[in-house]
Amino acid sequence: MPLNKSWRDYNESLIERGRILMDISFLASSNREIKNMNKGKVGAPFEYSHTYIQFLAFLKIGFKISYRTVQGIVRGLSDYLRIEEIHFTQIRRRILKVKPSVGNLNLGNCDDRKPITLIVDASGLTITKKGDYIEQKWIRKKKEFIKLHIAVDAKSEKIVSFRVTKGNVHDSKKFSPMIREVSKEYDIDKVYADKAHDNRRSFNLLDNLNIEPAIQIRKNASIKAKGCPVRTETAATFTPLAPFSKLIGKGIQEIVNAIQKRNSGDT
Repeated sequence: MPLNKSWRDYNESLIERGRILMDISFLASSNREIKNMNKGKVGAPFEYSHTYIQFLAFLKIGFKISYRTVQGIVRGLSDYLRIEEIHFTQIRRRILKVKPSVGNLNLGNCDDRKPITLIVDASGLTITKKGDYIEQKWIRKKKEFIKLHIAVDAKSEKIVSFRVTKGNVHDSKKFSPMIREVSKEYDIDKVYADKAHDNRRSFNLLDNLNIEPAIQIRKNASIKAKGCPVRTETAATFTPLAPFSKLIGKGIQEIVNAIQKRNSGDT
């Protein structure tokens, strides 16, 4: 338990985590969602909503079970809930077509279209915690892990974009796709990022989108332009970004820590 929390708050946070993980709210709006999905659709209509398929994808991946087992779970739930059974082959086809999305964010500052400030970072996540002792004792190869790249709205502390990659993918590789994706939906005034994103490509992207860069500069950074004058200006006048550690602590690190705790079976 974290030192700054009471047992009551800690227990409630774990209970709330379980409620979010097993979300069946799609049942309330399934018919309306299917109706919207079929508007203007050519060919056979959809019978199952996207959120229903996302729920099945969570069962498949979260519990590491087969597609046939997923169908069995749905069959059992259908006896008590208003939920339809899907054949495991169709479950597989639909899950493979699912595109990760953060859904409707309701950031609170979108009605008056105020610009948002983004925090961008990445962190590694171990795939499993099983057999740690044996692995450390006898197996000398590095543990496999994946990397979570994330962009968080500084004000609401909500995820606005994310990517999941292999562990050997550099942090800056997914910087541009996330920034471009968010810029299509929101007006961004500033982007905070650590020195892993200190490169001409990131600075030029923000300059082209009229976004103020707040990227940490490497200690040995060159002040030569080399096709990126905005980075030269930042490097020449750089001062440590005091708000960065505070903001990033509220953003990605809490999310990553929660995922790591859940992955290690912390209950």
